[in-house]
Amino acid sequence: MKLRYYQEDSINATLHWLNTQSTHPLIVLPTGSGKTVVFATIIKQLFERNPNCRILILAHRQELISQAKDKLLSVWPCAPCGILAAGLKEFDVESNIVIASRDTLATPKRLDSSGEFDYIIVDEAHHVGLEKASRYQKIFANFKNNQYLEPKIFGVTATPYRMGQGFIYGLDGQFFGGVSYQIGIPQLIKDGYLCRLSAFKVSDDAVIDASNARVKFKGGDYREADLEKIAMENQTMLAVIADWIDKAYSKGRMSSVFFCVTVAHANKMCMLLRDAGVEAAVITAETPDADRADILEKFEDGLINALCNVAVLTEGWDAPRTDCIALLRPTKSLGLYVQICGRGMRTWGDKTDCLLLDYGENIDRHGCIDKAKPPKKADNDEPKVWICDAVTESGYLCLGINDYFDKKCIECGADKPKGVAPPEKKEPEAATSRIAAQGSVLSDESDEEVEVLEKIKYVDSVSAEVKTSKNGNEYLNVKFVTPGEYWPQSMPIMIGMQGTAGLMAGKKWKALTNSDFIPRIPYIAADFVNLDGAMSHIKQITVRKEGRYWNVVSVYF
Repeated sequence: MKLRYYQEDSINATLHWLNTQSTHPLIVLPTGSGKTVVFATIIKQLFERNPNCRILILAHRQELISQAKDKLLSVWPCAPCGILAAGLKEFDVESNIVIASRDTLATPKRLDSSGEFDYIIVDEAHHVGLEKASRYQKIFANFKNNQYLEPKIFGVTATPYRMGQGFIYGLDGQFFGGVSYQIGIPQLIKDGYLCRLSAFKVSDDAVIDASNARVKFKGGDYREADLEKIAMENQTMLAVIADWIDKAYSKGRMSSVFFCVTVAHANKMCMLLRDAGVEAAVITAETPDADRADILEKFEDGLINALCNVAVLTEGWDAPRTDCIALLRPTKSLGLYVQICGRGMRTWGDKTDCLLLDYGENIDRHGCIDKAKPPKKADNDEPKVWICDAVTESGYLCLGINDYFDKKCIECGADKPKGVAPPEKKEPEAATSRIAAQGSVLSDESDEEVEVLEKIKYVDSVSAEVKTSKNGNEYLNVKFVTPGEYWPQSMPIMIGMQGTAGLMAGKKWKALTNSDFIPRIPYIAADFVNLDGAMSHIKQITVRKEGRYWNVVSVYF
């Protein structure tokens, strides 16, 4: 397997760290950049140096365990590896390489029988907390106490921070000593290894407002039971579907993933999507393994257009054809937000970008994922810190956290900027920039802000035609001819579809025609436009540029 340049750099940097430093390093690579390939290659090289060593790979979900084994065998087909995971009904503790479930290994019986390890690798290392009673810390303490020489440990993650903790490395008391290698999303987009993630303002009626007085907090995040009540309001769900159809489905985006609040929310969203004529399915933790595999295979083959899930597809799942992320879950967790967004950034075929429709106002809350970072916290009783904004040789921001009295960054060695003040104690609720929520590229190779582009155009004539969508549904397409332009501006109206899509199409038809009569057949609707002049009174339109498209957002009579 040929490695990408940054994968080779991350491997060399991490091996050097393990050989020269006593602290635990962290590899930070964006979702979709091949983190599993990196640590699989590190394992192979460690065994080339010492064929008798033992290595433990820790993961918190069975999907990650299976993925780690598959990637390791693709890099090294004869790797001496086994799995320890109760959920997979495998209990190998004797292989030189043990890929273990955190929860299965953390039991006293498993820890006593697993032997000793020279290296421990933590997949999705942002799950490692500081609490001594946590399963990860129990595992680390066990091997530290049972060995003459404690194992060398390193982690891999796309999100090196935890809610309520901030960055998980570098500061006094953190488990990971620093970052051995990091590369940013913009650079990988520029290199063609990730696709762009675009975001645009969603309909106000479709927003799931977590600031509602009914929403309380649990464990630092919004309480799901409270969010469910708001997210499952019929009007809100219908508005979400209408907005998604308008911005994604009718534009030819045929592979959308909906991230829902609860199982009930996901099931209802799936039902409403099916009522609208969309091929939809739902996956939750309760979905049997065989059914889950079948659904994911159909989604990857393009037979399912909308996949509704609850906290199942946030990590360890690859679906490169995903071209739209519908985020229906407000969250205070920056890590969860970034992990979800990353599900759509893998390249696939002629896919140029992935659309993010954020109905939970998470962009406002956290900012763009390539610039988002945890809020800076500082208590008067603790040392102040400064964050390094130096640009490294690789062209990305360091973002290393340093003690306020350190004169150089512990990560990149850059000098502390003059006039750096301790961070304020208060935690910002919203991102400093709202550009992404208003219509710019969410993750781009450019650091320049993109303005929202809108134009008002006069209308020479209005006509209509019947078109067929990629999934075989006929619908009405209204065309506005404007002065001096050869190509008309189009607006799809899903007349003829059933359920929610049909209801929303009826509302749009009434607004455009100023009539209470709603035709149910696309061809009849086209005749009303072309023969009876049902929209001839439209004199102007406002169009907005959203990605590659100019969309009609309002009309004037």
